[in-house]
Formats: sequence, structure tokens, C-alpha cells
Amino acid sequence: MKRVNHQIEYFGKNGENNNQSESYNARFRRMQYGQCHRLSPLYLSNYANEIAYREDTRRKSNGDIAKDILTRCLSRGVSNEFSGYWQGNKRVAERLGA
Repeated sequence: MKRVNHQIEYFGKNGENNNQSESYNARFRRMQYGQCHRLSPLYLSNYANEIAYREDTRRKSNGDIAKDILTRCLSRGVSNEFSGYWQGNKRVAERLGA
């Protein structure tokens, strides 16, 4: 991992910068304060995946994003993770590091 001191230079010799990580962290904070208001540690990996997806598709149109999500949801079978959620099938431990 290479770091860039922005007081000295905008990017390093090989083009490395930390703008992507700063953008990801900013989106995560905005989601926490604006949408979720409380992030459960049990589902933290799901929140992180959602923010990563939003960061990757930020330049696509809303229609393209909707088609992509719909295609992904319909192409997979029943979710092992969330099937039976309303009937009490909830996580008991966080999945980070797995």
C-alpha cells in the first residue's frame, strides 16, 4: 500500500492516490447518518457491500442500475441468508472475517 501526502503532491510517481478510499468512507458515513441511522454489527458486511456497489455504479444511469439489480435478483435462487427473515430466521453472529 502506498500513501500520498496531499500537502506535497496530488498523486504519486505511479499514479497512486487515496481518493477512492476517501470517497467510499464518505459514502458510508452519509449512509449511516442519512439512511440507516443505526448500523447493526450483524449486517455490517451487507452495508459494506451495498456501499461498494453504489461506489462502482455511481456513473451509470438509474435505469441501468435498476436493470442490473433486477437481473441479479432474478438470476439467483432463493436467498439462504434472508429466506424466512420475518419468521425469525435472523443472524446470530456477524460474518466479518469469514
